[in-house]
Amino acid sequence: MRKGKRLVTGLASVVAVSLMLAGCSGNGNNGNGGTASSAAPSSAPSSSVEPSATGSADPVKLTLWGGVPPENGPQEVVDNWNKENPDIQLEYVRFVNDDAGNLKLDTALMSSQPVDMYVNYDYSLYEKRIKAGNALDLSTFSDYSVDEKMGEGASFWKADDKYYGVPTSKGPSLVWLNKDMLDAKGLPVPTEWGLDELRDYAAKLKDDNVWGLAQSDYYFNVPINGSMRKQSLQLTNPDGTSAFDNPFTVKTLQVYLDMMFTDKSLMPHTEQITSKPALDQMFVKGEAAMLFSTNQIFRTTNNLTEFPRTFKVAAAPAPKVDKDQADYIYAGGTGDVISINPRTKNPEAAWKFIKWYADGGMLPMAAGGRVPASKDFPIDEAVALMFKGVEDTYDLESIKRVIFGDLPLGLSRLDRKTGTEQQAVYDNIFSRKLTPEEGAKELARVHNKNLQESSQ
Repeated sequence: MRKGKRLVTGLASVVAVSLMLAGCSGNGNNGNGGTASSAAPSSAPSSSVEPSATGSADPVKLTLWGGVPPENGPQEVVDNWNKENPDIQLEYVRFVNDDAGNLKLDTALMSSQPVDMYVNYDYSLYEKRIKAGNALDLSTFSDYSVDEKMGEGASFWKADDKYYGVPTSKGPSLVWLNKDMLDAKGLPVPTEWGLDELRDYAAKLKDDNVWGLAQSDYYFNVPINGSMRKQSLQLTNPDGTSAFDNPFTVKTLQVYLDMMFTDKSLMPHTEQITSKPALDQMFVKGEAAMLFSTNQIFRTTNNLTEFPRTFKVAAAPAPKVDKDQADYIYAGGTGDVISINPRTKNPEAAWKFIKWYADGGMLPMAAGGRVPASKDFPIDEAVALMFKGVEDTYDLESIKRVIFGDLPLGLSRLDRKTGTEQQAVYDNIFSRKLTPEEGAKELARVHNKNLQESSQ
């Protein structure tokens, strides 16, 4: 029915969700070190000390390493800061947020290259850097409450009940909707729904040339993780065994199989693997009525020159497994966690920048879809930048409700090895080599194996 459609980007992996909030990866220049010195560990910083260049003709110099290309917001952030703070000058160093880029950052941290601050996009790497002594314990500062500013979702980034970095953005998973198609079918924009309702919408919205729903590999796991998130950050039962083998997992797998093969409202998994569709482009071209994704699609939906569209885009929260689940945790949480290198000579100056950035300085990043996490951030200004010039092409009320609302957000700490190995299980389920019941047991078996190995 839709075999001719072939688009360009690949599928996200199961563990990429910690990367729905991650920096842009791909080819490009990795920046080299800047000008700040980090030759030796500094003494514990005092929160009462304000950074300044008093007593010196030269300004303090800092480097910030991050994964976002400079032209997508970081350079404007740096320019704004440097203009406002002539006594503390900042340089941005780009590292590509992939395995090679993160290795480059970790090597720089271990070899005392000039890295005063850096951005973490993945919990496992963040934890590794803490254990290696490459992230400053921020409890040494007492003038900024991360919990109060960023809300419940920030606690995901605590280690030993302490913060070693400040999460600055949030990126909830959500369902983007072609509002014109919904209006034509008399369907309201959902404010809360479950997988049954998602399936019903997709079936009503599909036709011979339109998929009801488009989504990548990662999102098959989102309702499952959200259902188990309250049990443990590690997706385990109270006895420490894997919680993947449960009724929520089975139902999730069954609903997606029904959408693929019974309703034919969702592209079969094997066809997605073969055709590698660019799902955001499929959505803006009207080839899919709904798209399960994150705010990263703004780069496509805002680009009316390359991807012209005439329909309005609305947003709904990610579906729960069952609509009436009271303790569901929505995927997304907080991210873009900025840590301070303990070896910096200027920890107070770095801390001053992080506070400034989190509470307002990151505004230029909003144009690229990075949603500020701080409750003190000027939200209306962020929204204005996100949709500048294309405001009339969005249902802003629904988007603000989902992105800037008070949904309980969190991220899974599922280890990278388990996530990768579980992907093969999802492949077998959605190619109908395993039933949903068999698939749930196999997901748990893989997880249990790695839990046992990690405890030895």
